[in-house]
Amino acid sequence: MTVTQLDPGAIRAAAEAAINERIAKVEAITDAQQKVVEAEADDAKARAAADAAIKEAHAAKRSSAKTVEKAKDAVTTALRAALDGGWTAQQLRDMGLTVPTSVIASPKPASTGSGRKKRPVRIGVASAATESAKPGSGESADAATPPPSESAPNSATPPAAQEFASAGQGAQ
Repeated sequence: MTVTQLDPGAIRAAAEAAINERIAKVEAITDAQQKVVEAEADDAKARAAADAAIKEAHAAKRSSAKTVEKAKDAVTTALRAALDGGWTAQQLRDMGLTVPTSVIASPKPASTGSGRKKRPVRIGVASAATESAKPGSGESADAATPPPSESAPNSATPPAAQEFASAGQGAQ
């Protein structure tokens, strides 16, 4: 049997080569994971910047809408002032101005921007009785019903029923 001499340098070199390959693989994993961490951080920054830009855009849209609404209110106020000052809608239109029928039909002031809706005015329906329209103030509450005369014994009872009652033949 022959004994082979071992070369400690060659063995060490082989072991180091095997370990270096394994270390290189671990280093590749580390580099890749670090790139993921950096990409996620960049993504978070980009999303935050985009969210801030969206909020700013929404604020700009709200501000712009308010500016437009104020400008429309100013036009409505100016048109109403012109109409109240003696101009007719047709005269204003003949001059080249736009006069919406809503301004002509509605004598209400321009909106205050409060967003509250007001109850529509109903024509022909009394919303609150005035002193002269209250019963007992000299005028009847219902114009179709004549005021009771003092000669009628019971104005709440219809005339036909009074006839039967006085004749002793009331409705039974």
